[in-house]
This record gives sequence, structure tokens and C-alpha cells, in this order.
Amino acid sequence: MNTGPLRACTPCHNKLVVPTARSSSTGLFWRSRRSTQLAKGLAGPQFLTPEKEIQDALVQGLKEAKGSTGRIVYNGLHHVGLLVEDLERSLEFYMGVLGLELNPARPDSKLPYRGAWLWIGSEMIHLMQLPNPDTLDMDKRPQHGGRDRHFCIGVQSIEPLVQRLDQAGVPYTKSMSGRPALFFRDPDMNVLEIGEMGTWRA
Repeated sequence: MNTGPLRACTPCHNKLVVPTARSSSTGLFWRSRRSTQLAKGLAGPQFLTPEKEIQDALVQGLKEAKGSTGRIVYNGLHHVGLLVEDLERSLEFYMGVLGLELNPARPDSKLPYRGAWLWIGSEMIHLMQLPNPDTLDMDKRPQHGGRDRHFCIGVQSIEPLVQRLDQAGVPYTKSMSGRPALFFRDPDMNVLEIGEMGTWRA
């Protein structure tokens, strides 16, 4: 939703559309206010809505919507889906280099494309052999994986990972924040962050 300043159409309309979130049968909708109420003291046939007016309207609308619906209870992240060009090559990387285990309870035969599910603790990675719309040209991607789309995996220690990546010749960069974490790419340029961390939310 574009929440930037909006411009009144014409003086004859005498209205200004201000975005606001409010609970209704159709969800979010737009609220109209008379431009004369907002433009008091402003001259000219057109004017910009004060930014704070829009922000206040959105905050109030979201409060009303939150109070009228049930709270969504999130259990956690179930899996991350990754597009790969060659499933066997990806399995060699994720299982052979990273040491992840296959989940045989989720065969890819139920889907119209090849794939595999790999365990990461109690969550999974879903490898999907499908065309990738992203460029694989590294010259057009950020050099540091932390500036590209990525997901993060927590481990007790990154030392075994460093040894595996070095042995396999997989390049990686360290976290720029100084945390014990590494960023690297799989054969299809998907970025993984793996760092040392305990329970990140009690």
C-alpha cells in the first residue's frame, strides 16, 4: 500500500483520500475526508496531505482492526523453499558438504516437479528443481551474502562448518557485525547464513 503523501484531485471534488486500516467484511479500505478540513489555511487548487495525518490514520485503523479479530498464533518456520537447477548437484552440496539429512516422509512424487526435503533441526529446506527467475551472474549480485536475499540457520559452533567449507572449496564471508556467523552460496547462488546462537526467543 502506498502511504506517501496524496494529492487532491480537483477543487470540485472537495475530497482527499486518506489511507486507513479498519476492520470490515472486505478488510482494509480507503476513507475520504473533506479537503477543507485538512487544507485549512492552505492556498491553491491542489495541496499535499500532511504526512503525519496519514500516519495517524493508519495507526488508528490498525488498532481498530487488531481489536476486532483473533490473534494469529505462530508456531514457527516450517520450511524454506529453494529453487535449484540440478537436484543431484544440490543434494551433494546440502547433504555431502553441509551434512543435512533427507526427510523420506515427504517424497517429491506428490508434486509435478522434482525436489527433496532436508531436515534442519525441526524445520526443513525444500529443494525444488524449477526454473530460477533470479540472475546467476555474480557480477549482478551483492558480493557479501548478507546484502542479498538469505535465510539464517543457527548452530552450536561454526568451526565444523568452516572445516567443511574449506575442504570443499566453498567461498564464504564472515558477518560484518563481528558475530560468529558465515555467509555463503549454494550452487544456484542461494545465500545461507549460518551462525552460532542458542535459543533466539524464549
